[in-house]
Amino acid sequence: MNRVAVFAAVSGIAMAVFLSGCSKPTAATSQSPDTKKALDDLTANETQWVADVKAKTLEKVVAHYTGTGELLLPGQTPTKGGDQLRYVWRQTLADPGFALDFKPHRIEVAASNDFAYAMGTATASGTNPTTHKVETTNSSYVTLYKKVANGSWRALESIVASSPGAAAPDKPEAVADTPPKGAVDTAADTAAIKAQERQWAADWTAKDAGKLAAHYDPAASVMQPGMPAATGAAAIAAALGEVVKDPALKLEFATDTVTVAPSGDLAYSRGKFTQTATDPKTHKPATIHGVYVTVYRKAADGTWKAVQDIASEEP
Repeated sequence: MNRVAVFAAVSGIAMAVFLSGCSKPTAATSQSPDTKKALDDLTANETQWVADVKAKTLEKVVAHYTGTGELLLPGQTPTKGGDQLRYVWRQTLADPGFALDFKPHRIEVAASNDFAYAMGTATASGTNPTTHKVETTNSSYVTLYKKVANGSWRALESIVASSPGAAAPDKPEAVADTPPKGAVDTAADTAAIKAQERQWAADWTAKDAGKLAAHYDPAASVMQPGMPAATGAAAIAAALGEVVKDPALKLEFATDTVTVAPSGDLAYSRGKFTQTATDPKTHKPATIHGVYVTVYRKAADGTWKAVQDIASEEP
């Protein structure tokens, strides 16, 4: 699961992109033709999505989601399904000041070649409804993809955090997971992830920074509202060590859903959180709530580790 607004009690509003994760990644030179095609198709899909947004072709933009796809934006309630997505994107594309460019940093595909995610950064501009001036924001995003019946990739979840990241590389890191040893039991994997999230919540209650850090993969990224993205074990451990010192800190979260790839090597959870922490500006306790998405990879020992942890604040 995720400890969402863990690194801050403040938030910003933006559109964004970021993501990452996988079991033991397969080197590009050893990828199968099917895996290479999946990674190439996902990279092309991200590029086409940007082009469709720039062209302001509403139906093509909405077609990048599954029929029950969800868009999670900072400062907004979740947008789910074709009708809601169409409404939100119609309003957005109608803004003459709107512009969006996003680039993936990492694309990872499960060994089953039908489940994947993309992580990246984005720059968005839009007209502020209060000031009527065009404002530009930088953010991070994670998009979870599934391959549909016609072989194309569609977004299950796309979550944006007002958490600026590093500049995108010329080409995204393309990673293929390797299947875990033994039989795949996705029901057991789902139960294991839910149990881990309950333990994660207990570790937050105990404010145990060491145990909190142990839930992450060594190369994980954490993207929290209003804070720069933290990547890697050292950066995450350092941030957690500071966060748990806050006497006002209280974090509660509840998992809504867990989805495991058919190959049993990649998964994600989605849920809601409420966090109280000391506001760095006012120095008083402040409470925020919102949604989170955590991407998991199965480690060599069979445990699940978070590789991407991203949260978006709701109104």
